[in-house]
Amino acid sequence: MIFRVARVFVISIFLFFLTSCYGSWNFFYEGNNVDERTQEMKWISDSNDLQFEQSGVSKLGGTYTVLVLSDTHFGSKKKPVNPQKLYNWLDTKKESPDYPSFAICLGDATELGRRDDFDLYHDFCKTLQTKYNLSLIFNACGNHDIYQNNWENWERECYPYTSFYRFQTTNFSWYCLDTASGAVGYEQYKKLMAVFELDPRPKIVFTHYPYVRFNINCSNMAETTERNLMISDFYKNKVKCLLGGHNHTATYDNLGFNDYGIPSYGYVEKWGLLYVDEAAGTAELIFCGDN
Repeated sequence: MIFRVARVFVISIFLFFLTSCYGSWNFFYEGNNVDERTQEMKWISDSNDLQFEQSGVSKLGGTYTVLVLSDTHFGSKKKPVNPQKLYNWLDTKKESPDYPSFAICLGDATELGRRDDFDLYHDFCKTLQTKYNLSLIFNACGNHDIYQNNWENWERECYPYTSFYRFQTTNFSWYCLDTASGAVGYEQYKKLMAVFELDPRPKIVFTHYPYVRFNINCSNMAETTERNLMISDFYKNKVKCLLGGHNHTATYDNLGFNDYGIPSYGYVEKWGLLYVDEAAGTAELIFCGDN
């Protein structure tokens, strides 16, 4: 009798996850894997991207700031997103010299990657650009964004419509990596290093999963060899700043470069403001929003 009850319990739990809103993705990693999403690193430039050219990002130099968001989780029923908190803060900054030039979202823009979720995120980005004059919103892909094979939704809605790319400002190079499956993977790592080692510029790297802060649970990057290799490579190749999200908390480490964990805007209503000084070759972030 005990074994029969236990068997029914196990089967019930399995079926719950298989049919729940999160589905079986957490167990079987359905959908496109990281190698499929990162077949090439896209170089975004004025010559091949009209949005980028019109934004003026490539011409940024001297000192400027960048709004950094993560884990907005649009579509969450547990805690619906309140964009007004950020809008109010931007209103107070409009006349300030450190008003952000553009924005970066570090993934988990949506709760489940559904079209309705992305519609909400799209409206949010449109407001940031049209009402608050942020020239572009760059995006990293998060694990929530591709639940239930929803990679195509992310790819269609989130600029620059690829998860593995780079662009340049006057003196800096910026790199976005795809960690939405919980790893960089050998192929993406190989392509990254082929470009990194030929790029003498100071670098800023952003992605979804953090590299330095390691938590032992099923949702964090657990490949410590890959993580340690990349931390060493970042240090040797003039990475000045590393931006990650996912864990919903604000963290900072100094490893010869600044490593920041950006908290969840959707759940704790905090964000980052990155101060870049291209002449000095520095990039430093302050955390903003509620405690």
